[in-house]
Amino acid sequence: MFLTINVFLIGLPFLSGYIIYDFLKYRSKNDLYKLIKYSFLFYITVVLHLTLGYIMIPPQEQEMLRIQLIPFYFVQEWLTFQTIYSWHLLNTVRLTFFNLIMLFPLGVYLAILFRIQRLKKAVILVFLSSLFIETLQLILSYIGFIWMRGFNVDDLIMNTFGGAIGFWMAGLIKRLMRNAKKN
Repeated sequence: MFLTINVFLIGLPFLSGYIIYDFLKYRSKNDLYKLIKYSFLFYITVVLHLTLGYIMIPPQEQEMLRIQLIPFYFVQEWLTFQTIYSWHLLNTVRLTFFNLIMLFPLGVYLAILFRIQRLKKAVILVFLSSLFIETLQLILSYIGFIWMRGFNVDDLIMNTFGGAIGFWMAGLIKRLMRNAKKN
């Protein structure tokens, strides 16, 4: 018998407690900034849940460890399908798209909440975040705390690209808003 712990349901009470504490302690501070900060913390909780899922206690024995180190392997997978209506093809495309959009908000938060100015710095931070997620999945999967996760270089590529797009779009919107205020 084992216990599965939902990462989101564990993180939500801690997040709620922090929000209540922070809100009561800093009542007179900028409410918009606090709202963005709280949404960022909620986003981090959701990303942890999406990437880790359920933690199993005691650790389970894993049958195999998944490590995929070939860049753009998903393109090769797409090209091997005979029909465009294949469930496996659609699932692969869906997972690739989800990896693209998962760290898109992180790019936006880096531009707005953390006021990062340079794309290079934002890309490095997004890449390191994605590397941390992939490494954590590999370690926890190896130990047996999570099931069937591993390290996938395509996830790193798509996560980083999505975060870079989010950062670029947030910067573009900020510039457009500044130009609109000037006119």
